[in-house]
Amino acid sequence: MFNVALTNLGKYNEGELIYTWLSLPATDEEITAAMDKIGINEEYEEFFITDYENDYDYAVGEYDNLEDLNEKAETLEAIDDYQMEIIKALISEGGYDLGEAIDKADDCIYFPDCNDMSDVAYQLVEEGIFLEVPENIKCYLDYEAIGRDLNIEGTFYRTENGYIEVL
Repeated sequence: MFNVALTNLGKYNEGELIYTWLSLPATDEEITAAMDKIGINEEYEEFFITDYENDYDYAVGEYDNLEDLNEKAETLEAIDDYQMEIIKALISEGGYDLGEAIDKADDCIYFPDCNDMSDVAYQLVEEGIFLEVPENIKCYLDYEAIGRDLNIEGTFYRTENGYIEVL
């Protein structure tokens, strides 16, 4: 979900609030219809965004470019659930903006179903990241300490269902 409230700036300055909600991504026809609905014409040429709602923890500014927002919404619509979880974490935990998060999502390792960094450490040991650890020795490993060291040395962010590491 990505919706913006488009408002007629001229009417707003005259004390009248005329707006409509537009769901993104939108076609050119839908954008034109929204502009017509709020009275954008030769007399009132400017609009601004007075409100927004989205599922991406993305803050939309009053004067953000509608075409750019529409392109981002198109990109987000094509993204699968696990990539969306990565993008949300990059925005909320890492401070990335939406465009940066979309670009950076492919440079992340996703650790699903991990409740804490010790679970991440356990998963990495099981995958053989630290070379092959014999089964009879794995029970002696301090996964909490390994997870703490991983967190200090790397960039890990909590997601809704696990962790990601930003490379």
